[in-house]
Amino acid sequence: MINQGILKHSSFHSVIGESSVLAPENERHSRSIIADLLLTALIDAFSILVIFLLMSFSSTGEIIFMGKGMELPKAARGEIIDRQPVVKIEDGKIFLEDKEFTADQLVAALIDVRTKFTESHPGEEFPGALTIQADRRLKYETLNGIVLASSHAGFSDIKFAVVMK
Repeated sequence: MINQGILKHSSFHSVIGESSVLAPENERHSRSIIADLLLTALIDAFSILVIFLLMSFSSTGEIIFMGKGMELPKAARGEIIDRQPVVKIEDGKIFLEDKEFTADQLVAALIDVRTKFTESHPGEEFPGALTIQADRRLKYETLNGIVLASSHAGFSDIKFAVVMK
């Protein structure tokens, strides 16, 4: 009813409504809005994002998961290691490739890893590399038992997971 009467022209009439560019009430100000999207800036932003993701991607496959309270020892010098078996000592439990073992079972499990390597890589020499991931506050007796078990199983290249200073 208001739209057809005199109130339409008097109560809803404003200066802002007449001068609006997007939806003008007055036809003399009507313009067509052409939105130019500058694709160059968008492409630049995406290319920077892709380069960042490619540079931060690790293709070595070596991802060490640390527990909530674990602190690795700090080292002044280190190197990036190849993919090799990881023995993790966490909360008094020993894990070899995320499977829990007791200290007595560890030698047999490491020998099993060695035999699987020789079966899957015939004619290739066993590298004997192993990474030990342990908290920096771990007692020497526990760590020494892991090192002795790995050396009895034929792993001679033992490395420790550390954090660079």
